[in-house]
Amino acid sequence: MTHAIDWDSIRTRVRREEWASVFHAMMKAELEGWIASYSDEPRRRAGWGHDYNCQACSGRLRFDLASPHVHHCPACGRANEGVPLDEAWNNKYRGRANQQVLAAAVAHCIEPDERHLAYIRQVLDLYANRYDEFDNRAVAMRFQGKIMNQHLDDAVGMMTIMLGLELVREQFAPEELDRYHRDLFRREADLFDFFATRIYNIPVWIKCAEAMSGVLFGDDFLVRRAFHGKYGVLDQLRRGVTADGMWYEGSVHYHFYSLRPLCYLLLACRWRGFELPELPEIRRTVEGMFEYSLRLLFGGGQFPNPNDAHPVLRLEDYGAQYECAGALFDNGPIRRACARLYERDPQGGGLWRLLFGQEAQAGPADDFGSVNHAASYTAMLRSRDTEVFVKYGSLTRLHVHPDIMNIELAFEGEVVAADLGTGGYASSLFAEWQRLTPAHNTVAVDMQSQKSLADGIVEKFDAEAGLLRVAAKGIYDAVNYTRELRVGESQVDDRFRVTALGEHLLDWFFYCLGDLRCPWETEPVASLGEAEGYQHLLDVRRFCTDDDWHVDFALEGRTVRVAMAGVPGTTVHLVSSYMDSTEHRRPGLMVRRRAEATSFDTRYTCRRDRPTQEG
Repeated sequence: MTHAIDWDSIRTRVRREEWASVFHAMMKAELEGWIASYSDEPRRRAGWGHDYNCQACSGRLRFDLASPHVHHCPACGRANEGVPLDEAWNNKYRGRANQQVLAAAVAHCIEPDERHLAYIRQVLDLYANRYDEFDNRAVAMRFQGKIMNQHLDDAVGMMTIMLGLELVREQFAPEELDRYHRDLFRREADLFDFFATRIYNIPVWIKCAEAMSGVLFGDDFLVRRAFHGKYGVLDQLRRGVTADGMWYEGSVHYHFYSLRPLCYLLLACRWRGFELPELPEIRRTVEGMFEYSLRLLFGGGQFPNPNDAHPVLRLEDYGAQYECAGALFDNGPIRRACARLYERDPQGGGLWRLLFGQEAQAGPADDFGSVNHAASYTAMLRSRDTEVFVKYGSLTRLHVHPDIMNIELAFEGEVVAADLGTGGYASSLFAEWQRLTPAHNTVAVDMQSQKSLADGIVEKFDAEAGLLRVAAKGIYDAVNYTRELRVGESQVDDRFRVTALGEHLLDWFFYCLGDLRCPWETEPVASLGEAEGYQHLLDVRRFCTDDDWHVDFALEGRTVRVAMAGVPGTTVHLVSSYMDSTEHRRPGLMVRRRAEATSFDTRYTCRRDRPTQEG
């Protein structure tokens, strides 16, 4: 065994540290219950995990081990039924079984118990001995899996299992390991290679899984194919990571999702003492990806959320990745990020904190100031108490949202105007709302979502002044955008310029948390449209003005004011719209003009409410 996990130190941590003791006890209890009840067979078809959304409100369903045929929605309370949901439940169950292999291995290393090893063998024997009997149907053949619904799910499962197997490797006879490699991992590796056809987060997973098989089982053929082949690990990183360190799909979630298998692979390489001439290059790229995301972190610990992603992404949501990175890299910002993971919940954390937890005091967060990533089309402008993120271009259509020039806004670390991300790919809100231009803080033209995959152009960036001016051309046919942002103390100045050949209907959108308060007299509007997201703009009221105007978004203890310079022919619409489900809404603005060229000149300010005096 060549890995350097100090199990004596981990046992000491379990005895002395409350969070570790509580987590270890919970892990043991859950594992014992799981082993006692575990039952699976190939004929149990695994469905698409993204089908696991409420049939009423589109919210994500709660996975309940005791309820394989009735699936409850925590948002609206509906009890959902149906074969697609049952099969999605099966996929989640099998995924949990794979995770428990790793948990069993860790538990065994802390307190040896033959039941742990028996469970690991039970899962591996099911998959290896009955591999050909599994018959799962992905939503499309290009995603086809074997053990799980998709080959992506297979890769996640196989990497998780192999990490666990490596921790207890000495408890398995060489002929056992050879059989598992021959009858399971090598066959999975061939499946993964078949479906590696592009630069994308899924091939990152499947090629890393293939590479891990080669590294852990000494299979030189798999090593060469997985690392050096077309769409292999090196190809994915060289073509898929920008010079700034961003995974090119432009989604923070998929950035971290791609980092996870890379971390697993690097851990496997370290544990086996595996060397490759290109390994330092891989390590540098992965380390840079972790640094990139930290430069975009809002002060309160929330990440921007452009493109497809889960709603609301926080640093602690990616604790597993950062704990692994802390073990892999001697890097100050990464170590300090690990120390910050549990600021909000000191008793939080899980398996990866137990294995690799960085116990240094958090101290002050790194101050990156205003940053612009010209190769990634992202920027974060910062003052002492104000932050604004902007996405000003797109590199690929994969997981992209049509929201060039979208902004997210925070005051005193609290994100008040955030991107919705994605509630789930099978959700009706995904296609009808969350992935369309009107759901974002940008401009839509002629009531259509943006169609162009535009490069971002940096016209001016001054980090000291907190100033950025960026442009994008051809967002629509013969329509160009320019957006200039400047952050100050509790305020952001924003000039959004639209220029076109010919007159167009221009709709400027902005959404913010809080209660929307408008000093203008308004009139109701029955509907703003029936398609392209406009059908989900609800409770619409409007006023028309040629003059300067403002509205307030009242939050607890503070008020965000949006004030716009007057332009003749402006109609301001006050709207309500959905968030992750139809059960949750937020207020917003749609400012409409018909013009060939116009500027939406806006100032966002935040003020603390004065406490009321009694008596």
